[in-house]
Amino acid sequence: MKFVRLLLIVLVAMLLLAGCSESVDVGVETTELTTTITSVSTTTSSTTTESHETQAVRLFFHPDDSADCATTISFERLVPSNADPIQEALAALVGGPSEDEVAAGARSFFGSSTVDVLLSTSLVDGLLTVDFDDLRSLIPNASASCGSEALLAELDRTALQFETVERVRYEINGSCMVFANWLQRDCFESGRTGRVDVDLDTNSLASGSGCTPGTLDLPDGVWFGYVSTVAEASVSFDLACWFSLSAAADAAAEDGEESPPPNDYYIRNTDDRLRALVVSETAAVAWMPTAADPSTAVTVSFETWRVQQPLRSYRPGVWVTVVDGNVVSIEEQYVP
Repeated sequence: MKFVRLLLIVLVAMLLLAGCSESVDVGVETTELTTTITSVSTTTSSTTTESHETQAVRLFFHPDDSADCATTISFERLVPSNADPIQEALAALVGGPSEDEVAAGARSFFGSSTVDVLLSTSLVDGLLTVDFDDLRSLIPNASASCGSEALLAELDRTALQFETVERVRYEINGSCMVFANWLQRDCFESGRTGRVDVDLDTNSLASGSGCTPGTLDLPDGVWFGYVSTVAEASVSFDLACWFSLSAAADAAAEDGEESPPPNDYYIRNTDDRLRALVVSETAAVAWMPTAADPSTAVTVSFETWRVQQPLRSYRPGVWVTVVDGNVVSIEEQYVP
């Protein structure tokens, strides 16, 4: 009888233990890193339990109590295990710190206004190219000296945590120079021992998505050129190279023209091939009804612009935005 009673007590104790839920302490690392890229830390301050459906990446933000612009703190995030961890980490970074991370002292230029600015990432032979939509107006303070250091520290350390990434190049709509000029630099790449300027072919310095796509079919992106003829749902497009600031000076000097050029822009158009571009039914056009007067600029339908365009003596260059192979918008470029 005593044995039976003892057995019942043991069984009851086992049932009580089985009914208790397991509590896992998930901590947030707030280790301060040094200002060199080689100091990226992947240590965690506590043990986490991960399911087979997720993988851990680290995001680097800067602390709100540091006087050093390049100091960062890191936080662990879980992302789907079947996704590209580099893409997921950078996409999460530009979304800014979470409420818990802010409470732990994280600050960043990235936040709700920049959550969709990451366009793509591409890793080839150790070079990670990160392309953003135009985020310059969303975080204007990043162009200041301290601001650019803080921004790049977050980007560099988040990207370089991955062993397959040896160096990183950042672009805005396919242009390294646009991104770099925004931060008052020349085109550069970040590596584990620092940043180095990149000696690019001059055409690769063109604004937008460039001017040498290597094919008559324009890939998705933003392209500068001239419209030759306009049809009901298409345009004949002469692709050209638009350079600005230091890139304009370099291109003009290479062509034997005045350098730096007047008004800090330079246009190179050495390829007279015409490209037939399909225009979306919903495409809009930002144009100047009064010749060369940007104050008259309005946005109209492509059909309205199509009717007016052949009647004008003033036909400026345009920027066309191509999405899924179709032109979705056209914007005339004012030149003084």
